[in-house]
Amino acid sequence: MKTLIAVVLTFALSLAVTAWAQDNPQSSGSQGQQQQSAQTSQNQGSQNMSGKVSSDAKNFKDDQSHQNYKVDNPSTLQSYEGQHVALVVHVDPDTNTIHIMQVEAAPQQ
Repeated sequence: MKTLIAVVLTFALSLAVTAWAQDNPQSSGSQGQQQQSAQTSQNQGSQNMSGKVSSDAKNFKDDQSHQNYKVDNPSTLQSYEGQHVALVVHVDPDTNTIHIMQVEAAPQQ
């Protein structure tokens, strides 16, 4: 009977330790690994696009998909109205909105 109680207590203790270890972020890896995975997930949202900026710089038409996007930070396109540009953006597919990270004027053909 004492052996059965000891086994049950050992099992309960091991479950508690396992649950605590999974809840504790330090035990699953270093902070550097956590920061690296956060940066990777942020970079996965970035896309390269090229297309034409609208005359009011509030919209952008992608050359490849021919899709129109609303620009959530149009001030970044203020000097590119009506021009063809290359962009690095974050796309929100739910609202069909892009956030511009980088702008480059497309080379003239």
